[in-house]
Amino acid sequence: MIVNKYRKIIFCNDYICNLSFKPNNELINSSIATCFTKASNIFIDSYIYPLLLVETVAQEIQLSFIDQNKQVVPVVVNIRLGEEGTSYWSLYECSNRNKLHSELIKAKDKLEEQSKALYQLAITDPLTGLMNRRELQNQITRIINLVARNPSTFALLSIDVDFFKQVNDTYGHHVGDKVLKHLATILQEDRRANDLVARIGGEEFVLLLPDIDEANAYKLAENLRKKVENEVIDNISITISIGLVVSHKNEKNSFDALLKLSDDALYRSKNAGRNQTSVAYL
Repeated sequence: MIVNKYRKIIFCNDYICNLSFKPNNELINSSIATCFTKASNIFIDSYIYPLLLVETVAQEIQLSFIDQNKQVVPVVVNIRLGEEGTSYWSLYECSNRNKLHSELIKAKDKLEEQSKALYQLAITDPLTGLMNRRELQNQITRIINLVARNPSTFALLSIDVDFFKQVNDTYGHHVGDKVLKHLATILQEDRRANDLVARIGGEEFVLLLPDIDEANAYKLAENLRKKVENEVIDNISITISIGLVVSHKNEKNSFDALLKLSDDALYRSKNAGRNQTSVAYL
């Protein structure tokens, strides 16, 4: 259709007539505003006409056309500004495009949900719901970098269930799984928001405790050890051995180095009779 500088329709073809359910003689000399919804007219006034004055063309713009029965039809519009303010409008119905766009949005949302679910699977231990070794390494690297710039220390605790193979061999793996899940629950109890708990393999767990000194870290480790010692799971009593290392202030250490030190301390606890906490020093 062709629209003059007063925004009156001076020509329209059969497609526009069919789209509006109006004969040609009703459309000619009517305002272009009668063809669009209120929201679209605001957009035409505030964006399209100012754009035409600068660039003389407006392409691939979606508006809401309104027919004689007040039904809204989505349309895509291309406009070219001619001489003396005359503008040339070509438009086509895009209901299917709208439907496709909605389906694409839904598909995108679904993919994002699946991506989040896959990410959670990638960073989570499936049995206990704790973070796994990979995610622990990501988190501890971030904390190490932070602590290196601040006057604070953190503790790393390696924790292992004593004689866990005997539990599996005697009572079965389903009971062993119960033991691990129950231990995971105990390790998460009373944790602070920044504390991290992870299962890094088999019956081995790791606690990362930011902003704590050696004395308080050792006290916490001993409280955990005694709590586990006093728990009964399916008539089974277990104990844990713990290795502890505390970082130095304003120093940057690698995850692998810290984990090796806490593991070394853990094995000292094992070799000394189990059910105890040993401390390693940087």
